[in-house]
Amino acid sequence: MTRLFSVLLLSLLSLLPRASLAESEIYGGFGVGYSTFQVDSIKFEGAAVATRQFIGLNYGDYVGVETGYVDFGTVNDQILPEQGTGSINNGIKTWGYELAVIGRYPINRELDAFGRVGVLRWDSESTLETFPLPTKQDGDDMIWGIGLDFRGAGRFSARVQADFVDIGFASSWWTLTASAYYAIPFGR
Repeated sequence: MTRLFSVLLLSLLSLLPRASLAESEIYGGFGVGYSTFQVDSIKFEGAAVATRQFIGLNYGDYVGVETGYVDFGTVNDQILPEQGTGSINNGIKTWGYELAVIGRYPINRELDAFGRVGVLRWDSESTLETFPLPTKQDGDDMIWGIGLDFRGAGRFSARVQADFVDIGFASSWWTLTASAYYAIPFGR
C-alpha cells in the first residue's frame, strides 16, 4: 500500500506545471503536543505528551509531501474487566512513521492553512499490571489533519496542527501539536 501511495504521489507531482518549481522548498522540524485516544471495548481512555519530527517538500504554493516520526506517548488507565472484579492498570505506548500529501492555501504572506492526508505505519505495546510482558500490535492506517503555518522573517517558521488517526484498535485518536521548522528554498 505504501508503494502505491508513493507512485501516485510522484505521478501527481510530475503533472504540476514547471513554473510552480520556482516556489519550492525543503523543510524539517520538530513538535510537541497532546495525544488522546479511547478504546470503547475495554473502557480505556488516556492522554499523553506527543512528539513529532518531520521533513517535507513544498512543491509550489499549494502542494507538498511530508514524512516523519510520531511518538504518541504512553497512556495509562485502569480498566474493569468484569463487573464486581477489581480494576487492572493498563498502559499503551504507540509510535509510528507517516507519509502524507499536503494541500496548502496561502491566506497572506505569513499565514498558510493546510490539510493533509496520508498513511501511518504504527507500532503499539500494551502492558497489563497482572501480566507484565508487553503485547505488541502494528499496522498501516490513515492519518489526516488540518493546521496553520506561521511564516516569520527568514527561514524559521511555526506550525499548529491537529491530526486524526484511524488506528484499528482505538475508537478515536487525535493529536494537537505545535512545531518549529526550518525551510530551505530552491529553484528561485
